[in-house]
Amino acid sequence: MAAPSKVGPAISTEVYLNNQTDQDFSTFDKKDWYGSGNQPLNVPAHQTRYFQHLADSNVGSSIGGTVFVIKQNIKWVVAWRNGVNEVNKVYTEITTDSPINWDNINVQLKKATNSAAASNLGFKSSLEIDPTSVKPNLDAKLEEA
Repeated sequence: MAAPSKVGPAISTEVYLNNQTDQDFSTFDKKDWYGSGNQPLNVPAHQTRYFQHLADSNVGSSIGGTVFVIKQNIKWVVAWRNGVNEVNKVYTEITTDSPINWDNINVQLKKATNSAAASNLGFKSSLEIDPTSVKPNLDAKLEEA
């Protein structure tokens, strides 16, 4: 049975960043395709930080991404797609890329589902988002592999 379709445009995406590692990490980059939000500058070890990414009022979508430096040049990518009349999607990766390839992340995000996982460079990332809510929680967790 197919998931129920969304009703109305996105309102916001509620992003929860759960750092289960022994490393403090800080903001490296962000991308707002549609909408905007004030992401935290850092996420201390073993803590969770929250921010709200408000949907673009003209398009009715909250589509964006954030990247944190874990340590040295290792980066954690968290991206979401909360768009009008489509299932909510998430994408994650752990990378050493610099700069971040936002075009590739956007391509991957369009093909994604409402959950994602990645394991690389000694870290494991998992993301989940409610597939049909117009104001979903995005639960993003990073832990040591």
